[in-house]
Amino acid sequence: MKKLLQSLFILLFFASTAIAQDRTITGTVTSSDDKLPIPGVSVRVTGTQIGTVTDANGKYSVKVPSGSKTLDFSFIGYLVKNLALTASNTINVALVSDSKTLSDVVVVGYGQQSKALSTQTTTTVKAESFKNMPIQTPQQALQGQAAGVNMINSSGVLGSEAQITIRGGSSIAAGGRPLYVVDGVPLNSAGGEYTQTQGGSSGLNPLINISPNDIESMTVLKDASAVAIYGSRGANGVILITTKKGAAGKTRITADYQNGFSSPTSLDEMMTADQFRQFRTDYLKANNTAVPAYPTTSFDWLDAIVRTGKSNTVNVNATGGDEKTQFYLGGTYSDESGYTIGNNLKRLSGRLNLNHKLSDKFTVGLNYNLSHVDMDRIGSENNTYAPITAGYLQLPYVTPYGPDGQFQNTGFVANVIAIAETGINKNYSDRSTGNAFLEWKILPGLKFKTDWGIDNYGIDEKYRETDLLTPGGYAYRTHYTDNKWVNSNTLNYDKTFGKHTIGALAGYSFETATLTKMMVEGSGFVSDDLPNVGSASTPITASEEVFDWALQSVFGRFNYDFDKKYLFEASLRRDGSSRFGQNKKYGTFYALSGGWLISNEAFFNKDNKIAQNLKLTASYGTAGNDNIGFYQYYGTFSAGSNYLGEAGLTPNVVPNPNLSWEETAQLDIGLSARLFKAIDVQFNFYDKKTTGLLLNVPFPYTTGYASASQNVGKMRNRGYEVTINSDNIVGRDFSWRTSFNIGFNKNTVLELPANPDEDGRNFVSGGTAQRAITGYSKNSFYLIRYNGINPQTGNAEWLKKDGSVTTSPLASDRVIVGKGDPDFSGGITNTFTYKNFDLSAFFNFSYGNDVYLDGLQFSDNFGTGSYNKSVKLLNYWKQPGDNAFAPALNSSTRTTFQQVSTKQLLNGSYMRLKTLSVGYSFPKEFLQRSKLFSSVRLYFQGQNIWTIKDKDFRGDPEISANGASNQVLGQSFFALPQAKTFTFGVNIGL
Repeated sequence: MKKLLQSLFILLFFASTAIAQDRTITGTVTSSDDKLPIPGVSVRVTGTQIGTVTDANGKYSVKVPSGSKTLDFSFIGYLVKNLALTASNTINVALVSDSKTLSDVVVVGYGQQSKALSTQTTTTVKAESFKNMPIQTPQQALQGQAAGVNMINSSGVLGSEAQITIRGGSSIAAGGRPLYVVDGVPLNSAGGEYTQTQGGSSGLNPLINISPNDIESMTVLKDASAVAIYGSRGANGVILITTKKGAAGKTRITADYQNGFSSPTSLDEMMTADQFRQFRTDYLKANNTAVPAYPTTSFDWLDAIVRTGKSNTVNVNATGGDEKTQFYLGGTYSDESGYTIGNNLKRLSGRLNLNHKLSDKFTVGLNYNLSHVDMDRIGSENNTYAPITAGYLQLPYVTPYGPDGQFQNTGFVANVIAIAETGINKNYSDRSTGNAFLEWKILPGLKFKTDWGIDNYGIDEKYRETDLLTPGGYAYRTHYTDNKWVNSNTLNYDKTFGKHTIGALAGYSFETATLTKMMVEGSGFVSDDLPNVGSASTPITASEEVFDWALQSVFGRFNYDFDKKYLFEASLRRDGSSRFGQNKKYGTFYALSGGWLISNEAFFNKDNKIAQNLKLTASYGTAGNDNIGFYQYYGTFSAGSNYLGEAGLTPNVVPNPNLSWEETAQLDIGLSARLFKAIDVQFNFYDKKTTGLLLNVPFPYTTGYASASQNVGKMRNRGYEVTINSDNIVGRDFSWRTSFNIGFNKNTVLELPANPDEDGRNFVSGGTAQRAITGYSKNSFYLIRYNGINPQTGNAEWLKKDGSVTTSPLASDRVIVGKGDPDFSGGITNTFTYKNFDLSAFFNFSYGNDVYLDGLQFSDNFGTGSYNKSVKLLNYWKQPGDNAFAPALNSSTRTTFQQVSTKQLLNGSYMRLKTLSVGYSFPKEFLQRSKLFSSVRLYFQGQNIWTIKDKDFRGDPEISANGASNQVLGQSFFALPQAKTFTFGVNIGL
């Protein structure tokens, strides 16, 4: 017993001595998920700056001073682990994935990055944000979800393009649409080239052929560090769309069905037949004019044109695979009818995404989408063939049917009911997009990828009017194809050397597209039963145009981080575009950025409960815009001219071999952190300056040319963005999360070509109401100021330029009175769950923008009896003291009351309950009994169901009928308001 106690004493003595001395601890750090080693893990002695990082095999060795008790193991995407030291000198650690930080992997140009280690400014909208939402196109999922992204639905017409500006837009007259990239394939972007204009300026939506159900995420690239890798096309921002991929494991099948109905959010009230007859009688008598015998009939055109819209959507997808092969297979069919007659849309799309591992070194993949869209089109606005426009303007005593009960011709304002019933206005489109790739892992950390993509778009449009509307009948047929192929080859290298991690990307890409436009047109049909243009007796047009375009690029990116604290990134791209002159075909774009992970510093207390993941970033760089159409630099002639009975050519475009890119330089400074372990906050300030604006410069009449594209002018966008995501309450049965974002932007035109206005400022016209003016916003409204009705005289009054009151203003009295771009916009989402119930409410908002309603010049017009009137005109001045809407019936200002002025300019600020969703998921225990369903969720959603707007605003403030144009923003001529939609659905997992 004595010897045993002596042995124990000696053992304890040597153990305590060993612990008291410095010693070296070694081990291996692996992931608890896949048991693989993790390189770059930070290993530190708790409370000191002593530490190291794991090598490429996850191994570490650290010298621990005497008295130390614990080690900290930390790595991005994993939970921090604190382990107590024992007598052993070997400590192996398995880190557990942190689902919160691991999910913050962002898609960037030609790759992915950890959000925590990225110096780029991006915003990602994931599928969970718009799951089961009844949206027509992917852009709708961006509205109010990304700070600095202002998205406005151009109109309520099915298939119309939305207006999206990222950080204020970087162009005036050149294309303002961001670059859309789907699984690495930049989409064709001819926009309005794809269809005949039918009243509005908005083209077809470029993403209408993509099913939102197939999208995994959409990432908006905003700062120079993010967009410079796309060079000549990144100035207006880049939106990367990543579709869903397969996963190893049991095949999972998900089916979703939605059924909904819709109505317009807001319509202006027009006079009934009795009101119109009485108003016109009083008006004519007040002006000593004979009163005609008005028909006694009446018809409510708006009521007949507006219907209950309906929608049915079915989506089925399957995902699965094994360690070598993973697949995603999805299909969507939707059938929608708009809330106006004649507007219908059917869409069928299918997607196959496939990844296969040939060996440890080679992987191949395919992403392919095929779609067909069948649309019944309608005129959208500023067109008397447009249902809503005609519904407002058609005289209320005119009926669509004559005495014989048949449709009748209603004159200049067309019988749109007859058009919908007897005419043809179809648009068919077929689109196939996708890419196939091969990836070769040459060495550990080094891989090569070659990617071949296509975007083949075919659009067929058929239009036919009957003899009732156009004597003899009229028809046209167009067929457009836009076929692109693109090849990109990239070499990626990633390696960690102790505390140093580098990443390098080098690439080459080439893409080319051919747009072909054909049209035939004719009139004079022997019968309305002959629908085809070939039956016309009088050919009008037979035309064909072919446009080719190509882009060749080399690019590279270099990333470096030291000890997961100090970050650096540089990118460079050189583009050669066939859109520009021989002297300026090639342009070089670059970006530099840096970041500091303050929370990874030794002086930063990792145990504090206030701030974690604190990061400061800064970037500066350039991007371009080449979206100016085709052959604008080349001296071309128009064919088909008739000169003295012979075929001839007409000069068309002035040659300009120096025509080149618009270039936007951007500075960005950002700060992000996680606060109180529950709130993610990101703040960014940016300053963008665009030079070499692509504008049409007017030429003297004597030259024979109206204008030519030149690089002239400068513009600035400056602002800041705030994004907050908060886990307010996270409990076992109840949770509440909030997402909030807001973006402030100020746009200023700095320089324009010589074209002075009355005050000597150069400007570019955006129409009768809007201008880009040096020193002001590119979307400035330039109008006479309306002062209201004088309660004593009954006259309408306006203000002269000097502010004095007048009843007869001049064009020279116009001043800058507002702007179409908002001071700020954003959105807020609150999501609640209680056991198996979920509730989500999403509001979007816009403030500081004005909207010009051009249609009010007609509906508020005293002087003509050719159109119906707004009921507001019934509130006309009758006696002194009246605070009336309209002047006296015999006022000298009655005939100028409707003139272009701020009377039609309204405050466009609004907040809208964009989406309200309520759902119930069946309990797992209940579903397990069926042995068939893995999940079942029932849900109800409402869209655009409540709006806060200015009390004097007439209609829907969410409008910008010029689509992707940056030159005209916030204007409307009876554009269709947004649809108020209610949808019921069920989602089933098998």
